[in-house]
This record gives sequence, C-alpha cells and structure tokens, in this order.
Amino acid sequence: MNKYQIKERIAQLYVALQFCSEKIKTFTPGERICINQERFQWMHILENAEAEPRPISADLENKIKDVIRLVTKYHFKPYYADPFIEEEFISENSESQFN
Repeated sequence: MNKYQIKERIAQLYVALQFCSEKIKTFTPGERICINQERFQWMHILENAEAEPRPISADLENKIKDVIRLVTKYHFKPYYADPFIEEEFISENSESQFN
C-alpha cells in the first residue's frame, strides 16, 4: 500500500469504529481491539516502512465492509474527527472518503 492508501484505510477503520459506537453496535470488544491494532500498526508503518501490516480476519473484514456500507447509506459523519490523522488529509478527502 502506498501512503495515501494507508491513510484511507486508517480513516476507514476509524469511521467504522465510530459508527459502531454512535449508531449501531456491530463489533464485539475483541473485534474493536483487533481493528484498533490494525489502525495503529498502519500508523506505525507510516513512520517505519519496514514494519509489517497486522491484517484482520476475513470475517472481521467483511463486517467492516458492511459497516462502511451503512456509513455511506446513512451519510454518517463521526462526532469527533480522528485525532491521529493530519488536518490536511482530512480536508483533502472529506468528500471522497469511502467511495
């Protein structure tokens, strides 16, 4: 993945977690931990390109895709912006995210 794709993935995972917290409880506590581990590993990779990704299971990936479909369907915007993403990335991609 290139830097842009990694940042998109981090943003996607954040929105999925926020949707689960604010709207429809979809993920178990263990699944939320796995999602956060993947997010923080991608952040680590942005700083250290030699680090290895920490992929999640196919079942959990499918749940995330289902949640992202709901995010799109309901035009969900999280109450809080992702504190780990730079402002420039957010403003550049606020309209095109997850399409």
